[in-house]
Amino acid sequence: MRSNFPDLIVRLEYPTPRIFNPLPNLIKKEIDIYVTTQEGHRYVIELKMPKDDCGTPNEMYRAIQDVKFLEQLRQNHLDGCYAILLTERQAFWQAPQANAGIYQLFNGQQVNIQSIDIAHLPNFLQKKGAIQLNNQYQGAWNNYVDVHNTTWRYYVLEI
Repeated sequence: MRSNFPDLIVRLEYPTPRIFNPLPNLIKKEIDIYVTTQEGHRYVIELKMPKDDCGTPNEMYRAIQDVKFLEQLRQNHLDGCYAILLTERQAFWQAPQANAGIYQLFNGQQVNIQSIDIAHLPNFLQKKGAIQLNNQYQGAWNNYVDVHNTTWRYYVLEI
């Protein structure tokens, strides 16, 4: 990325205390990718890449947490925030439990990220609590086939 965009400063796993003083109340303390321009614009990209052996509902919950984190960053005057999830796990977009709980937000051709109540979480996630978002975010699942002919799907949401 640096070689293609030499005018950008790209930082990985960047701590939020280096950006904010005083530090606002944020649900996460590190940014996956933090990009600044020479003009002073600031952008954040949060990445998720659940593998085939992951706990699907937990990774879905973490993806919604990322969106909440990005909302918090936007409220603190960052110029652009993006959530990207890439997975080969079919349970994200084609789950048998699709009409229940957290699965319905990811199932089908579109993701529909929105607030989630405790009642829509599996028992083992309920202790983590509900996630209240300010908005609802929709995006298409896009296909990607790797060199091993494995089909992955990904979405990109602008927050």
